[in-house]
Amino acid sequence: MLKFMRVAVLIVALLIVAFGLVVGSLGIALSLLNPNADGLLGITGSVALLVLTVGLGLALAWQAWQAVRGRESKPFRPRRVWPLVMVFLLAIGLGQAILTLDLLPALTFPPLHVVAAIMPSVIVLGLAGRSLTGLTRRRDMVLQTSSGAFLATVISFVLEMVAGLILMAAAAAVVAIQPGGQELLESLLDQLRSPVGLGDPSSLSSLAQSPIVIGLVLLILAVMVPLIEEATKTLGIGLVAYRRITMAQAFLWGLAGGAGFALAESLLNTLGGLDGWAVAMLSRVGATMMHCFVGGLMGLAWYSVLSEQRWGRGLALYALSVSLHGVWNALAGGLTFLSLRLEDGVSMDTTQAWIGLAMFAAVALLVMLAIAVTVGLVLLTRWVRLRSAVGA
Repeated sequence: MLKFMRVAVLIVALLIVAFGLVVGSLGIALSLLNPNADGLLGITGSVALLVLTVGLGLALAWQAWQAVRGRESKPFRPRRVWPLVMVFLLAIGLGQAILTLDLLPALTFPPLHVVAAIMPSVIVLGLAGRSLTGLTRRRDMVLQTSSGAFLATVISFVLEMVAGLILMAAAAAVVAIQPGGQELLESLLDQLRSPVGLGDPSSLSSLAQSPIVIGLVLLILAVMVPLIEEATKTLGIGLVAYRRITMAQAFLWGLAGGAGFALAESLLNTLGGLDGWAVAMLSRVGATMMHCFVGGLMGLAWYSVLSEQRWGRGLALYALSVSLHGVWNALAGGLTFLSLRLEDGVSMDTTQAWIGLAMFAAVALLVMLAIAVTVGLVLLTRWVRLRSAVGA
């Protein structure tokens, strides 16, 4: 049975590589051949998909092949990590300079985007691995990172789409039975069906002023998405539930799942607007720290359930992870709504001032939360190291 699972992982990894090669190469070719398309966006997204699927997929395939052959994996002992911080900052600076000065961005920008997107997750994994050096294997870290990047993202996307459609249908049914609700729904549908649709800033701003839209989006972002993603992000630990895992292993594996999930998001979800690319990539550092921290918490939740049979503690850690993720998403979503309202060109100076103040508060709270989860991750890593030393 175990060998069958290893062969299955190998086959899935090779399929991921094949998918990435076909789709990524096709995306690059279409972006180059279609003059009406956004070539830079298409090429960058295709290169990011290639690196994610081929790079991480080949690493997973190699580890699975070694496992099938019965080869032991080396301990996870990362080398010096701090030089990677300089690589990250250099990629941010060069990438933004290329975009601003228009220095053949279609050729020079995609590799820098990939480096800037990858480095935060790699740095976090390296620092945690150095603190807990040798307490898990390279093979396990590759498996858990791949699970977060591939398995969790696909399952989360499908479940979020289904749950989102159900919520929207339920909200529409409730609104329709209210006085004037049918007319309101028809108005919202007309805006979505307009020729410019969601590409028109004024249309987006109008939608952002609807209490129904705001409430529904925040419900999805702050409640539904965290519930689903925190339940799926570390599913890779469940794949090895047949093993009796240690606390350090569970923590590092959960951290790896969160890092893989953040890695996929940073590569593919930051291409919506390249005008503010540097700001978007820097903001992803905070999001990566959040994903890694709650991933570590979920790793400990798995440990509580699988190794200690303490379901109460496991559920409490899951609730804490969902709450932190929900607060982050609520602040980020609120900031987006406020920015759309500001772009609407409201004429009242007092209204603009209040919106600007609210945006400043949202940004400040996001920065504070990013610092809090970073400090929390450092302290949690040290706590796991001390507990592991005592247990040894």
